Amino acid sequence: MTRAAFHLAGDRIESVEISGHSGYAPAGEDIVCAGVSSAVMLTHTLLSDIMGLEFTTRVQAEQARIFFQLPAKLELKQEQQAQDAMTALMVHLTGLQEQYPDYLSVVEV
Repeated sequence: MTRAAFHLAGDRIESVEISGHSGYAPAGEDIVCAGVSSAVMLTHTLLSDIMGLEFTTRVQAEQARIFFQLPAKLELKQEQQAQDAMTALMVHLTGLQEQYPDYLSVVEV
């Protein structure tokens, strides 16, 4: 099962950690993993390449794990945009979880 853990401080999403293989289908054919991976890559690209944020990213390919953490302090406009991006990722993954509850778990911690 893939687990997406969104780390919150109050209403603020500070970071997200996504780990594990969904097990829906063999590697290369797993639509759950593909959906999660694509959404995570899009969000990371938006935050990094489009918004220009510098933030912590850790990838452990062997463990199928990615973690990224937003900076603690951002300008007001950047903070709102970053929160919108992270919220969109959480909403999207929650929708996938509803479709594939045996293969994806989304939690707030």
